[in-house]
Amino acid sequence: MKHPVGITKNKLEVYIYLTGSLASKRISRQPHLLNLAQEMFSSLTLQGSRISMEYDMQRPIGYDYVIETLDNNIVFYGRIPKDEIYTRFVKSGKPIATNKLSVVLIQDSDKNYELYDLWIGSLRPPRPGSLDETPDSKLYWSNHALILGDMPIQPRTITKTSPY
Repeated sequence: MKHPVGITKNKLEVYIYLTGSLASKRISRQPHLLNLAQEMFSSLTLQGSRISMEYDMQRPIGYDYVIETLDNNIVFYGRIPKDEIYTRFVKSGKPIATNKLSVVLIQDSDKNYELYDLWIGSLRPPRPGSLDETPDSKLYWSNHALILGDMPIQPRTITKTSPY
């Protein structure tokens, strides 16, 4: 189901598919992301077929749970329920307060944009092994990890050996 998110400064529609998209999974856990995205898009002029960007909201909007890891961090890998890609986790760490909202947009044949992904925090490459993996993915995720917190993990997928 296609759901409108906002209109850009250059009058292009931004929408999201409420089932099956990366963005919809994040919005289901953090519904306020839709309001932040709508505010952001109203001040942007978009162009290009695929856009990955971070936007400074000029105020604190939440916490970034992906942190740079150090040699003394306890790091492991596992899969989040209903996810086929491994995520690199760190057992302890402190989330970083941030003003940044990051988005990935894909332009459709009508020149409007599908909101493919969004999150609170700095722009980062997709995880290694994902369909969207970039040349920067492995390097970035070899020294960054998601703070575990209360996130569920598929128990049989937990490993200390990198699957990347």
